[in-house]
Amino acid sequence: MTALSTRMSGVEPDERRQQVLELAARMLVEDGPHALSLRRLAQRAGGSTQLVYTLFGGKLGLADALYAEGFRRLGEAGRQALEHAPPPPDPERLVVIGRAYRRFALQEPALFSVMFGRAIPDFTPTRATREQSRASTFGQVVSTAQQCLDAGTLVGPPAEDLARQCWVTVHGLASLEVAGLLLAADPEAFSEAALRLPVDAHRPAGAPAQASR
Repeated sequence: MTALSTRMSGVEPDERRQQVLELAARMLVEDGPHALSLRRLAQRAGGSTQLVYTLFGGKLGLADALYAEGFRRLGEAGRQALEHAPPPPDPERLVVIGRAYRRFALQEPALFSVMFGRAIPDFTPTRATREQSRASTFGQVVSTAQQCLDAGTLVGPPAEDLARQCWVTVHGLASLEVAGLLLAADPEAFSEAALRLPVDAHRPAGAPAQASR
């Protein structure tokens, strides 16, 4: 019996599900998404494939849960970063969220590939999972942008459009880095400058742009 299966004995179904999900996430990190199978996961969990079917309904259900877990972690990364950011309505908070997004992608490339790629064949997240995931991450950017627009520290488009510009910038940046295709002489300096572009473009006339950290 594995350490995990020992810990899982006598626990509630929701807790057991979370334990298996965390194990699956670790397997993604260690072995990559293509190595994730129900049989290997069940073996690592100390049970049979029936355990995974019972908890997730099959591989696509597991993939949906991993997708949601990835966005949960991304949202948490953003929230933690904002705790140490300048207070609202400082536009710097949008840059801080962007840094957290990039850092998450570089630290969790396997989960990132499940969230935004086709790492698991035939997988499409359910509508409910997709909407909840969007609200907990992109929604964070929208609310931060709205605070800046309401206070006049940024001007221009509706909050969703401004948030989308920030999201597209950091997602493109992170995707290139994860794929090893960001061929910048200084990736840190390039990334910092890129993250500031959509923010600085919407500062009020005469407002100084923030210097890169």
